[in-house]
Amino acid sequence: MVNITKISSKGQIVIPRDIREKLKVKEGNLFVITDRDNSIFLKKIEPPKIKTWKEATRPFREAAKKSRFTEEDLGRLIKEARISKK
Repeated sequence: MVNITKISSKGQIVIPRDIREKLKVKEGNLFVITDRDNSIFLKKIEPPKIKTWKEATRPFREAAKKSRFTEEDLGRLIKEARISKK
């Protein structure tokens, strides 16, 4: 199906209803936009869903545990970084 739309004075384009419904496009959805060969391409993207800070940091905590990285190591590295910035 081919649809025709026009651009507003603010550069906005209406995505036809049938396409919005098919792709489940809602207000606030994010898109990647690019151009090539005199064409514009839109791709709907979904940001990763992270429920909690604990869930987001789990891979880092697991890697630190496997490498035997301690809180003391972290404190030492922070101290060294602060000294090197002076």
